[in-house]
Amino acid sequence: MRQWEVSSDWLHGFLLAVANTERVSRGTVFSPARYAIVVWAVIAVATLVRCIAAAHLPLSGDEAYYWEWSRRPAWGYYDHPPMVAWIIALFTLGHKSALLVRLPFVLCGLGAAIALHAFVARATGDQTSAATAALLLTLAPFSIIAFTVASPDGPFLFFWSVTLYFALRACDPAAPFMRVPLSLSVAAAVLSRLLGVLLAVAIVFTVAAASRRSTWRFAVIAAVIFGAVVAPYVLWDASHGWSALRFAAFGRHDATFHGGNLLPLIGLYVVVLTPGVFVGAVVALARLSRRSNAAELVLWASSVTMLAVCLGLALREPVEFYWADGAFVSLIAAIGLYAPSLLRGARWVLIIGPAAIIAVVLYAVAAFPLQSYQAASRTLGIGLRHEGPFEIWAFEPAARDMAREADAANAWVMTDGYGLSSVLDFYGGIMPVVIGYDQQGREALRWAISPVPKTAFFFDKEPLATRPDFQARLAQSCASVHDHGQRSYYIRGILARTFYVTRCDGLTPEGFAHLRWSGDTSGTL
Repeated sequence: MRQWEVSSDWLHGFLLAVANTERVSRGTVFSPARYAIVVWAVIAVATLVRCIAAAHLPLSGDEAYYWEWSRRPAWGYYDHPPMVAWIIALFTLGHKSALLVRLPFVLCGLGAAIALHAFVARATGDQTSAATAALLLTLAPFSIIAFTVASPDGPFLFFWSVTLYFALRACDPAAPFMRVPLSLSVAAAVLSRLLGVLLAVAIVFTVAAASRRSTWRFAVIAAVIFGAVVAPYVLWDASHGWSALRFAAFGRHDATFHGGNLLPLIGLYVVVLTPGVFVGAVVALARLSRRSNAAELVLWASSVTMLAVCLGLALREPVEFYWADGAFVSLIAAIGLYAPSLLRGARWVLIIGPAAIIAVVLYAVAAFPLQSYQAASRTLGIGLRHEGPFEIWAFEPAARDMAREADAANAWVMTDGYGLSSVLDFYGGIMPVVIGYDQQGREALRWAISPVPKTAFFFDKEPLATRPDFQARLAQSCASVHDHGQRSYYIRGILARTFYVTRCDGLTPEGFAHLRWSGDTSGTL
């Protein structure tokens, strides 16, 4: 097993001290076993902090919507494959708990680190390189997000990491049977995010390039298994007008964290990887181009395929940074692959040091968001209103208030956002009623609802006066429309969000169909 020579930078010295090792000076050789202990201790602490954040942070609108999906099991949903809903259903088992909703995604982070460690260890025989890859994945800002909140990214990155390991095993001429678990992991990635199709293409190329004719039967078996696993989702989408495919290709919502075009997107990649890791990833990508062995081939194919699509799309439309996070996992594995030379001496600190510092800050913010905001507000003068992370703290009190008012008036609570309706349900038990024309809200139109009542409240994040389209629809659909006031919610003196409520009396099934921007006049689904 190789040993590294590392400089005596303060960060490296701190890590060694935590591992209870002797003081080292420049050029001192340190124990790979002790290094691995420190790395896995860091990963364990990071996982614990994610659990703390998962338990204490209120659900966002997207997370609540995925929870809403989990209560309605299906082979597919309007804008995502079903994996995110399936794993939430598996862990919550009907219970309302932010921790249970997010726990499987936290565990996906731990599983991804283990799988990446296994890949690099098998490819290099070097436990130190493998531990470094697992550490970099744990410290990366993009993975801190993916493995803390409930989103399709957590299982997607987990199955991506597992797929890298199985692909490496499947390329071994002595183990063609590994194509069977490989086909399952690739199928699971596709059922997590549609971009998993790009991983499937890369894996087919990799295994075909490394295969022998005598292993064709395992290729057929793997293809049949893959097709059988993804077929129910494909058939579901086909029976629903290819809604998920059309949404992914043409109906994506406005990108929030995007670069707008190529150079700003690359700048975002620098941020979510951290500068040192980004430089290491670029160097590793250049080395992968030689593709001299199976490990390099699988990492090159999986990263280049995803990056080519994302960077190509960025030439014509906004692209979210997380669309390429599968490629980031492959590039982090590549850094581990070349770690003995790539991270020699001070370069270890230059690459891992900034990532560690940023991770400490991000984990602190995740575990203590309000305290972190107050500290930043006092020292930097930062102020957030309505937008940003503090909106989520208003959801629970608002849901409880609206539940009391709706019960007293025997009324519905309508919103034009699938996420807002879902958090009202999660925290207040308010039946989701979604109106409007938002494409992502189309999923809610399939949810069964009770007969239309005479009274409904339109609960919104913006004043009705700023929304002439909804003003007109409400006036046409209700016998009378009244401003029912605004409600502002504070958390430790911070304005989390102001909501606006409009009361609609004399609602009819025909009027409700008009509010849903549909030709349906039955009032039910």
